[in-house]
Amino acid sequence: MSAAENEDLAALPLAGKTILVTRPEEGASRMGEMLADSGACVRVTPMIRITEPEDWTPVDTALHALDAYQWMIFTSANGPKYLAKRFIALGVAPEAVPADTSILTIGPATAAAVEKHLGRTPDKVAEKYMAEGVVDLFKGEDMAGKRVLLARAKEGRDTIPKTLTEMGAIVDDVAVYRTTPLGREALREVWDELEGGKIDMLTFTSSSALDGFMRAAGEETAKGWMRRARVASIGPVTTATARKWGVEPDVEAADSTIPGMTRAIVFFYRELETANDTP
Repeated sequence: MSAAENEDLAALPLAGKTILVTRPEEGASRMGEMLADSGACVRVTPMIRITEPEDWTPVDTALHALDAYQWMIFTSANGPKYLAKRFIALGVAPEAVPADTSILTIGPATAAAVEKHLGRTPDKVAEKYMAEGVVDLFKGEDMAGKRVLLARAKEGRDTIPKTLTEMGAIVDDVAVYRTTPLGREALREVWDELEGGKIDMLTFTSSSALDGFMRAAGEETAKGWMRRARVASIGPVTTATARKWGVEPDVEAADSTIPGMTRAIVFFYRELETANDTP
């Protein structure tokens, strides 16, 4: 690398920072690329794996009665992806969702996944990229007796089904995928770096990844690592999970997306640098 190239790299906002990405492999590459483009040295260590549900029966029952639903909700990009896989397995075209069934998503990445896998443009996209944002989309709607299909992870929060049920809706909450923790072995390649304080920031884009990390390392070991590093959360739900473990994130993305989290991390280090340069 030339001297000019070294100078260009050093000028990047995350130059010299080693950042741990704990997302599942499929999403980790995009986040890793964005962080690397800002100068970071990235360690990708997925703490969970996304897999099919153990039992497809509830999903199949719903898919054979799609005409009954007025609403369909997706809370992550994995929802439409795995639902489309099941459509294909059943010999049904993924575009089979009835035109008069309104599709709602939790954010732009999920909306893009609906377009890619189901061939539909969502009718509404939540402005807040969390369950509460989806609930806000139903304000003013008469939900009495309306049928809603919520296609998401087995481990999802109860905010959406509970609120819609209280509004009078009939909610079928079906697991189209599940998250499986990878355990201690997942940390093998970065264990020494974490022990030696060579990881500058630990990033968590879901509560399940954070829970998986804490349990894989052991609570006290994980907290020791976090005291020697910075911790970044993708949003308030993941931050709440961190606090349950007694950990306060240094960074919380205002925009709960991968680009939003990257921007928040860059902003954090720029502010830190500015503070350190101030006499």
